[in-house]
Amino acid sequence: MKIKVKNLQKRVKIKNSIIEEWAEKALVELKKEKAELSVLLVDDAQIEKLNYKYRQKNTSTDVLAFRMGEGRFSSFNPGLLGDVAISLERAKAQAKRFSNSFEREVCLYLIHGILHLTGYRDETEASRRRMEKKQEEILRQIYL
Repeated sequence: MKIKVKNLQKRVKIKNSIIEEWAEKALVELKKEKAELSVLLVDDAQIEKLNYKYRQKNTSTDVLAFRMGEGRFSSFNPGLLGDVAISLERAKAQAKRFSNSFEREVCLYLIHGILHLTGYRDETEASRRRMEKKQEEILRQIYL
């Protein structure tokens, strides 16, 4: 398992090691022990730029997932899942709004992104419910 965390923002503090630990646990729960992924920790302005560049949506968001397991080059490294970008600024604001801890909110975003990388979708009501159920199962295992 290879997990790379890069913090590209300076507004909100969190240890890269805790993100790596959570990602490792999530991948074990998903039986993806040989997987590789990178996690980018960004602020709202950075995630808004990514959202516009790759999804043509001119708005900030909490988490983005860029899946590498699809497309014509996916067979080169089947263990490479892709990238998860998390807005720590958004996590901090949402944690306060929903009376969660900041760490729990970040963990939730990380799991959500990893689920997208492993094929989970949330476009329909049924797929969203399935994804949320799995998300909560993993969150309970990781963040007690």
